[in-house]
Amino acid sequence: MELARDPRANGVVYAALVFGALLAELNGWRTLTYLLRPAMLIHLSVWFYFSSRRYGNRFTLLVQAGLFFSLLGDIALMFQHKDPFNFILGLAAMLLACICYTIAFAQNVAEVGDLEGLWISVLIGVIFLAFGFFFVFDLVRYLDDFLMVPVIAFMVGPILLGAAAGARFKRTYPLSFWSTMIGACCLMAFASLLAWTRFVRPFERADLLILFLYAAGQFLIAFGSLVHVLDPDQIRRRKALAA
Repeated sequence: MELARDPRANGVVYAALVFGALLAELNGWRTLTYLLRPAMLIHLSVWFYFSSRRYGNRFTLLVQAGLFFSLLGDIALMFQHKDPFNFILGLAAMLLACICYTIAFAQNVAEVGDLEGLWISVLIGVIFLAFGFFFVFDLVRYLDDFLMVPVIAFMVGPILLGAAAGARFKRTYPLSFWSTMIGACCLMAFASLLAWTRFVRPFERADLLILFLYAAGQFLIAFGSLVHVLDPDQIRRRKALAA
């Protein structure tokens, strides 16, 4: 059971799964890709569960739900070539994942209730909002009426996630903040590249970059969330409130 919670061991296993998935994607080994991509999120979810279950609360439940919807979304996107509707299902699941992460981080901010670092948080939120607005504004001319609403809704997810992650500045420990903040940036880049390469201008090996950004973003968000949950001050505070 200790091994299931060890961050180094689980990080190595996750990195191996990501490397294997990238290698399978590069060489067109579709069956191996179908096995390794879900295995990445399953492993990440199991690690997060065993590491956080002793201190589980609404925050951990929301992050776990985000990992679950991410798994469903990635599976649907893998099979979009079988049925174009799977693409919409994948976008919807990824949107739900971002919403779960966003609510978890918003809860963190509400619990602390401190205004220190507010201007930095606002600036980060404005940057994500501005990037998302101009990206979507340029993207919509390439979308047909059927896909416009789901694609725009999908892009709203990482924008909200980035703003919520930025709002945690000075409201959690630096390692937790920077991990989730970089993770949110990775998922924003993943979503943008996914939409851009599908509807505007594909480029060679874009699928590898998209997969890497997705895998890195998910890991950093899960890791940063664990750092927050397992922080000794947080644990002592919860015990004091429960006494």
